[in-house]
Amino acid sequence: MIADLISKIGPIQITSTCGGRHARNSQHYRGKAIDFRPLATSPRKAAAVARSLNNIGGVGTYSNGIVHADVGELQHAWYGHKRSRYASASKRSRYAKFARSSN
Repeated sequence: MIADLISKIGPIQITSTCGGRHARNSQHYRGKAIDFRPLATSPRKAAAVARSLNNIGGVGTYSNGIVHADVGELQHAWYGHKRSRYASASKRSRYAKFARSSN
């Protein structure tokens, strides 16, 4: 999959493979997905090319320029917003208060 992508869109920067935090039952955890940043074209064009490849099942783009591609059996496509790894300050303080009061 990666070789096919690079041959069609040029170099990419892989930002995520099987490590890190992903959605439950993600193809990432099975070693069948990557998130990447295209270096020679736009994320929109990279996603369009990825959707046209037969060996790619799911393709998604995020507002931060990252593209997701996987070799899952189902053909999915989406555009979404990458969630922050960190809770907002108000949520963090609420959880911190809860943690302190439960000690």
